[in-house]
Amino acid sequence: VEHMKRYTTQGMAPDQGKNSNVGALAVLADATGRGIPQTGTTTFRPPYVPLSIGAVGAGAQGKGFAPQRFMTSDQASRDRGAPMIEAGLWYRPSYFPRPGETTWREACDREVIMVRTKVGVADVSTLGKIDIQGRDAARFLDLVYTGTFSTLPVGRVRYGLMLREDGLVMDDGTTARLGENHYLMTTTTAAAGLVMRHLDFVHQAYCADYDLRFISVTESWAQFAVAGPKARQLLNSVLDRPLGDFPFMSCTDVSVEGVKARLYRISFSGEEGYEIAVPTAYGESLFRDLLARAETLGGGPYGMEALNVLRIEKGLITHAEIHGRTTAFDIGAQKMVGKKDCIGKASSQRPGMTGPEREQLVGLRPVTDGPIGAGAHLFTPGDAVTRVNDQGYVTSVCYSPTLEGWLGLAFLKDGRARHGQTVRLVDHMRSVDVLCTVCDPVFHDPEGAKLRA
Repeated sequence: VEHMKRYTTQGMAPDQGKNSNVGALAVLADATGRGIPQTGTTTFRPPYVPLSIGAVGAGAQGKGFAPQRFMTSDQASRDRGAPMIEAGLWYRPSYFPRPGETTWREACDREVIMVRTKVGVADVSTLGKIDIQGRDAARFLDLVYTGTFSTLPVGRVRYGLMLREDGLVMDDGTTARLGENHYLMTTTTAAAGLVMRHLDFVHQAYCADYDLRFISVTESWAQFAVAGPKARQLLNSVLDRPLGDFPFMSCTDVSVEGVKARLYRISFSGEEGYEIAVPTAYGESLFRDLLARAETLGGGPYGMEALNVLRIEKGLITHAEIHGRTTAFDIGAQKMVGKKDCIGKASSQRPGMTGPEREQLVGLRPVTDGPIGAGAHLFTPGDAVTRVNDQGYVTSVCYSPTLEGWLGLAFLKDGRARHGQTVRLVDHMRSVDVLCTVCDPVFHDPEGAKLRA
């Protein structure tokens, strides 16, 4: 019996032979001219009695399979009529309609102009937050990021790019140094779990002797972006002590009505921007207070649609661009891969991972203004629209109320050398065939004067 099991893999299936062992023993008994009792039986393994697949699934269906996650501002957003959309299992406000607005575009355009000219408030609590502490925390960050974080001064923030082991971009985000051996890493909303698993693997496989601990604190903090020319004025009306000198990419501890909070000067809009974080229990109260104060300054809340337009205008990437097939070279961040070693560096320097034949991030503006869509493909004017002539594809588009026209981000072969050229954008799904001018992906304030104001 044991000989038969070893050479047939009998009993090794997920059911451990519960469905097939008796039949296999009958075949063996027939082949040896004996009955099953004389031939022998296998050693039984648990479970000893049948159980349902549903029990094994442990309720992983419906919300048990994909639970809904809500921000502390959820009710306040719904109270203002905001339709909620799903983002990485979180529910976030798409836009905040006002009386008289009949389409999402009207609300979105207003919110974008509001942020550019006054002040806007958005809940960004869904971004992954990983607290990293220990004597080797800096060494660890140097290993998982392409940049150097061991030289980051306390009280400062640095943008980081994370590569997979195959050299392709995994995620991006900012990391703040809160103390000598204390960092707070932020990730994109959708990749928070992926990054946490990656950090666990790197720690266990490559540097298990490092003195550090890290844990996800995403749900421990409610965090709100305050952006626009009047952002500092709004924050000073909330903070117990007004802000002094607080340059771009800084962080500090603050307090709001006696509640300890953290303040970061970072911007995902291209305007003067801050993010203030408080313990989750105080999130809804702070959000409602910020909105009430913002409205006295001509501002208010803005949702995901406006946030997306703001970042496209500024040429900032999301996972629409770092979708698992792009390198640091492709997105124009090759200088962020420094001389030091890091996860994915060697793979990112393989032949074919850099060079003019690769599709590179560019901006697009239609020659004749009109709607364009993500997913469209790019061709050289005059070439047949065939796969062999494909020059690239569009990843993100929006109508820009700031620039009063349609904008797009795209990957184009040798794109950085083709600024000023014209390409043909073809989208058969939407029956769009237009000419576009290739340009720098940063459309708004390319010098960065506003976000450093």
